Amino acid sequence: MAIPLGNFVSTTTRQRFFNKAVDNAYTGNTLFARLRATARPWSGGRQITQALIVSNRTQASSFSSFDLLPTTQEDVRQMASADPAEYASDPITFSGIQLAVNKGPEAFLDAMATEFSDVARNLAEEIGADLYLDGTSNTSKAINGLAYQVDDGTSVTTWQGLSRTTYANLNSTRTAQSGALGFDDLATDSDAAQRGNDAPNLIVTTPAVFSIIERLVTPTLYMNYNGPSSSAGTAAGERSGNALNFGATQLSWRGMPIIQDEMCTSGNIWTLNTNHLHLYQLDYTPEVAEFSKEGFAFTGFKKSQNQAAVVGHLLWAGQLWGDAPRTHARRTGVTS
Repeated sequence: MAIPLGNFVSTTTRQRFFNKAVDNAYTGNTLFARLRATARPWSGGRQITQALIVSNRTQASSFSSFDLLPTTQEDVRQMASADPAEYASDPITFSGIQLAVNKGPEAFLDAMATEFSDVARNLAEEIGADLYLDGTSNTSKAINGLAYQVDDGTSVTTWQGLSRTTYANLNSTRTAQSGALGFDDLATDSDAAQRGNDAPNLIVTTPAVFSIIERLVTPTLYMNYNGPSSSAGTAAGERSGNALNFGATQLSWRGMPIIQDEMCTSGNIWTLNTNHLHLYQLDYTPEVAEFSKEGFAFTGFKKSQNQAAVVGHLLWAGQLWGDAPRTHARRTGVTS
């Protein structure tokens, strides 16, 4: 432990401040960032609505000569719909004196910029966490996350206004893991989510499960022990040896990237077809927000009526929309 230098030094020498606040609180937010990269604008309208084919036709068949042809009209389409979800950040608030003193060379951190950055990241992580849930948190005000989109009726019986019981084609494949994870389990999920040439293209899981999959792959690796020698990292007096690099930072299954997300629900593997899963983002109007872009907005600072202070909020509006739940699969309870 360091020894205090005493009054003689403290009265003659400034402290050394670093011009960066280091994050010790937040985690990764991989899926939300990935979906935002391909997000679609929600240009207006109170709901997202789309016609979906939800039932199989039953009257097509072979016939001969003067056989009667079917004439009964089949109604196989239904309208799916979803309302927007809204999120608000923690307050961005300052007193007048806080802003007054945070300027000049003495302001080693810009209080306003630092607070904006921190609050924005927190808001994104809140949305990212809800992306894995079923939309029922905070009295069903949350986004319709993967647990809502990728289900077989076990937890979510009504999907975007339609009954999974009535329309079985709206069910995803959901499997509870039994025993240790194997390649056959990954194959089962991939096969279940594939429809002809329309195949899943992304697997999302936790860092812990990513490591389990990595251990499955490790015995199949070919390792070259005759690689280049290196003296880097050898202790004094030791001879240099072969440099070996273990561990995977990227994995793929059947051409699908397997990504790890700390927001992902523990023990889950999500096999997704992102061609049927889209993040829509809705911009606010100037009456509510000073600026709004790609779903995120800032209300502007509101002056207090009886305090020398201001407060503002970051906002986000949008929804996760799916159009073919059967093209996804979920595996739960993966621990080994």
